[in-house]
Amino acid sequence: MKINWQKISLIPSLGLLFLGACTPANNSSNTSGLEVKFLVGSALEKFCNQAATQLNQQKPKLDNGKSFYLKCEAKGSGDVVKDIVSLSQKLKNGTIQPDSPKFPTLISVDGEIYHSQLLYQINQIYPGQNYIPQITDAPLLANSPMVFMASQEIAAGLRKQPDIYRSLVSAKTHQDLDPNSPQLPIHYVHTAPTRSNSGLQTLVAQFASVANKRPEQLTVANVKQYQPQIQKIQSKVTRYGVSTSSLAEDMVKNGPFWASIASVYESSVIEANTANTQTRYEAIYPSSTFTSNMRAILPTAPWVSEEEKEAAEKVIEYLRSPAAQKILTDLGLRPGIPGVSLGAKFSSQYGVDPNANESKHSAVSYQLSAIAFGV
Repeated sequence: MKINWQKISLIPSLGLLFLGACTPANNSSNTSGLEVKFLVGSALEKFCNQAATQLNQQKPKLDNGKSFYLKCEAKGSGDVVKDIVSLSQKLKNGTIQPDSPKFPTLISVDGEIYHSQLLYQINQIYPGQNYIPQITDAPLLANSPMVFMASQEIAAGLRKQPDIYRSLVSAKTHQDLDPNSPQLPIHYVHTAPTRSNSGLQTLVAQFASVANKRPEQLTVANVKQYQPQIQKIQSKVTRYGVSTSSLAEDMVKNGPFWASIASVYESSVIEANTANTQTRYEAIYPSSTFTSNMRAILPTAPWVSEEEKEAAEKVIEYLRSPAAQKILTDLGLRPGIPGVSLGAKFSSQYGVDPNANESKHSAVSYQLSAIAFGV
C-alpha cells in the first residue's frame, strides 16, 4: 500500500495529549571495534539486550576482519521517531556531523504506524532522498498482537462482550459487563499514545470499534463525531503508562484496584504469568485488535557509513536466525521468520491462545498506517 503523504494525518485529531517515556537499555560485554547502535522500541528491549550479549560473545567481524559489536538502547516508539527526526534536522542545519555517535545505525519501532510517521517526517526534511526504507523493505524481527489483559476472574466476563470497547462506553463496574464478575470498578489502563505504540494502537482501535468501521475507513469527521464515546472510555482510564512492559508489571504488582483491565501486548501477559505465582492473567483478543510488527530499519542515510551498513546487515541476519528468534519466543514475542516454533509459553498455561485471530493480526498493520497518514 502506497501512502499519500499529502493527505491529512488523523493523529492530531485524536487528541493525543498524553505524556510518557521509556528507560534506556544498555549492554557492554565484549564491546570492541565498530559500534552498531540499535535504537529500539520498548517491546524489543529485552530481546535486543539478550541477542546483543550472545552476538558480542561471538566476536563478530566485517569481511575485512574488523571487529564490531551491537549496543542497544530502548525508548518509546514515539520518542524513537522524535530522536531521529531531531538529529536529521540538526544534520541538515549543519549543527551535527553525520559521524556523530548520537546517530543510531539501526532503528526499530513497535509498530508500522510509527514506521510510517518516521518515513513521513524524514521525507519532509530530505524530500526524495528515501533515507528510511519502506515498511516492506525493512526485515521483520518480531510481532505481538494487542490484547486486553485481566485476571482470570475478570477475563471471563470480558470474553462474553461482543465488542469490549463499545461495552466500556457505558459500563462502570465489571458487574455491569457480566453479573458473575467481581463487584469491582472498571480501572482501565494503557500507555501514552504520543510516545508508545501500544497506546496509539489502542486509541485507533477504540475509534474503529465505536464507529463500526475498518480503520482505513475512518475520517477526520468520524474522529470528531465519535469523540464523546471515546471520552467515556477514557474516563475509565486511571493512568497512562510510560511503557507497555512497565505498565503490565505495575498492574501485576498493584492488583485490580490499581488496574483491572490493561491494553498491552500479548507478550506482556506471558511475562506476567511467568513472573507471577499468585494471580493468573489472561489475554482477551478483541475483534478490533492489531499486531505490532517490529522491523529492523537500516537507513540509507549519510550517518550510516559503508562499514556500519555491512555490520548492520550482519546484525539483522543474526537477529533473524533461529538461535536469536528463540530468544523472542522465550520472551513471549512471536517470531519474525517462518519455521520457528512458538514454544511452550504460547499456551493457555500462560494465559494466551497461539491461534487467536492469527490471520487478522497479520493483515491490519497497513490499516494503521492508513489511519495515521491517509492513503
